[in-house]
Amino acid sequence: MNMAIAFFGGCMTFVLMMVIKLPIKKLNRWIADCFFEEDDEKELLYKRLNVSIMVVTMLLSMVCYYIVAGMFDIEHLKWCCAMKGGAIAIALHAMYAQWFEEPQNE
Repeated sequence: MNMAIAFFGGCMTFVLMMVIKLPIKKLNRWIADCFFEEDDEKELLYKRLNVSIMVVTMLLSMVCYYIVAGMFDIEHLKWCCAMKGGAIAIALHAMYAQWFEEPQNE
């Protein structure tokens, strides 16, 4: 049952992160623009700040896992299943990006 909850929580996290990701990236771009003048340094800081998206994904997956587990009256909550939900959300985003997003020319 915990794996089913982790999968459902991961799917919920994926959908929520599709909404939250763009404002986070815009904030990261604004922060990078404020701190540096040169484009190489801006881009490096921007990419480093985008790691925060992974942290937000894991935190959101824990919240989604606990909400779904609470709906099913499960009293024994597992951190590992909540983290698996985050990994599922990241994997779903990787598949989505591979199939539907435009390739970036660098």
